[in-house]
Amino acid sequence: MRGVSAHSNGFHTCRALHVLQCLLGSVDVPGGWRAKAPYPKPIPPGPKPAGAATASDTPIEGMPLGTPTGPEDLIVDDNGEPLRIDKAYSWEYPLSAHGLMHMVIHNAWAHDPHEIDVLFMYMANMSWNSSMNTNGTLKYLTDKDDNGDYRIPKIIYSDAYYSEMVAYADLILPDTTYFERYDCISLLDRPISSAHGPADAIRHPVVKPDRDVRPFQDAATQTSAQGCTYQALSTGPAEPNIPAAMLTISLTTNACRALAHLAGWRGENGDEHGRGGRQQKPAAAISKMARSGLMNSRPTQQFFKAVNKDYLEYACHMGWTPNTRPIIHQLYSEPVQKFRLAAQGHGDRQPPERHRARVAKYFDLADLVSAV
Repeated sequence: MRGVSAHSNGFHTCRALHVLQCLLGSVDVPGGWRAKAPYPKPIPPGPKPAGAATASDTPIEGMPLGTPTGPEDLIVDDNGEPLRIDKAYSWEYPLSAHGLMHMVIHNAWAHDPHEIDVLFMYMANMSWNSSMNTNGTLKYLTDKDDNGDYRIPKIIYSDAYYSEMVAYADLILPDTTYFERYDCISLLDRPISSAHGPADAIRHPVVKPDRDVRPFQDAATQTSAQGCTYQALSTGPAEPNIPAAMLTISLTTNACRALAHLAGWRGENGDEHGRGGRQQKPAAAISKMARSGLMNSRPTQQFFKAVNKDYLEYACHMGWTPNTRPIIHQLYSEPVQKFRLAAQGHGDRQPPERHRARVAKYFDLADLVSAV
């Protein structure tokens, strides 16, 4: 999302670098590039993005972000048009692994691919930090239709500071700063692990909030559990809908949902790692983590992880990989070729006509491999 990947042809630039590493044999070797837990992942990695079959008042059937392995995994309708408001995982942006949050405000204003009732955002100050077009964003947030109604009808926003986005929100949910809340910082998409083994961390509050704020995670959980609509949040009684007291994540009296993200200290007694039951004694887990937040792998698991039998068995036990099969680095990408073939007229799911030439041209690895 930054550096070379954020520029034109960034996908192929990054791929060329990784292919070169594979050809040089510099992956997971002493002195080379080494993966950090929970990586390496199978190629292509899972899960696939969910959302193609969602319906009103129905939970999404899986994770909103993922990795498509071919046209069959795109989030599009029967005509090949995008279903998501950011158009991620559509023929316009097939391999948008992180989604396209910087396009949400524009697409909501343009009613493309559909209109929305409420725009709900938090933390990112998306009007500025992720907009890529601040002047345009000002227009999108304030523009009205022929009837005098805002093109984005309602905006709910949660932030710990008075950011630029706050001024445009209809409803504000004051968040805590990272000094005032518990957080789980572990095996996410930006792991804090080292190449030697996985690491867990729980952020502890340094000070107690002295104002009417609470962690966004709790605000989102409470409002969704109560089935709160925008109308209920904005006009209903303050106490049941937006409690004045912050609901902190208690790590000492209840089983903390955040612990589900931890690699270790699972199970009833906090002595299981990887695949384990819910932690029933969080206080004991915290005490252990204070003494040892990093679990070093055995020396025999340190290198060549993708084809290291000892490591792959360990990774499968920890729940990072679904099986112990070797992970083969691919110079030729079958998923990329499947998109190209679809654009050339093959398969049951093909792109709309306006996207065919672009997909056929840029989903081509021949020039990349020959150049390397």
